[in-house]
Amino acid sequence: MEDATIHATKAQDKTVELDVQFINPYKGRGVFAKCQFGKGDFVVEYRGDLITWEESQRRRRTYHRASAVFLYEFYWKEKIWCIDASREDGSLGRLVNDDHRHPNCKMKRVIIEGKPHLFLFALREIHPGQEITYDYGGKDWPWRKQTLEQSDADVESSDSAVFSAVLETSERPSTSTMKTQEQTIDADVESSDSAVFSAVLETSERPSTSTMKVGMSLFCNVCSCAHCLV
Repeated sequence: MEDATIHATKAQDKTVELDVQFINPYKGRGVFAKCQFGKGDFVVEYRGDLITWEESQRRRRTYHRASAVFLYEFYWKEKIWCIDASREDGSLGRLVNDDHRHPNCKMKRVIIEGKPHLFLFALREIHPGQEITYDYGGKDWPWRKQTLEQSDADVESSDSAVFSAVLETSERPSTSTMKTQEQTIDADVESSDSAVFSAVLETSERPSTSTMKVGMSLFCNVCSCAHCLV
């Protein structure tokens, strides 16, 4: 926690330990580890302007949808607040991608000197070269559907290749040698077990997993939150 506090106070990221890399045209950029992180280690802060929910809604109406996706809403003192990370300020937290199956980090709200901060902590050991990810929550995000469709396509392609190989093999004479070879400084830390993020289909700022968000939260029947922490 001391590590997170120091970086939050200085508004600095771990640029020695983290790196931004372009992944592909679909995902865009992502954040990668350059060193080892242990389970429970502070990794990066989702940094931006702290604003009220009312202000976040006003900005949402005026922002292009590619910018509105960076409005991260969360609970604090029985109200909804927002971190607006829409400005390209060089901070790394805004570029971290979604992974709902095997995330290696988790978002937590931490109160430091009476002010809320959103930090990512490692869920397990993270090795150099691995991408930093966390679960945005929810289940119907467009990029997840595309990832699933791509996986299905890969499986079909693989099955087709196997089938072709079987056909080719069946036409050959069998011999006895042919064989089949068969994972404040008030350290009031609260987990966000139901962090819900928003998605937009097209954005150049973040990887589709980070950028494609639609306004939505645990209060989807009340507001169109971009993200939500309880």
